[in-house]
Amino acid sequence: MPRISMSLQLGPMVKINIEGSNCREITEALQDFDKLNRTMDDMFSDLAKRVFPETEDGPKPHEREAP
Repeated sequence: MPRISMSLQLGPMVKINIEGSNCREITEALQDFDKLNRTMDDMFSDLAKRVFPETEDGPKPHEREAP
């Protein structure tokens, strides 16, 4: 059975490879990637706000939890 292979370069350090035997499999893989991307964005946005509290949405130094 033929396979579909896609390689997407999303940035200088981000590349994804997707394989499937039909368009439905490729679509599902891309939807899963979108979910992963949103989860990672939420995680790293939260981390950035904690590390750099001076950003407009981050906690102010007096609001941070003690280590």
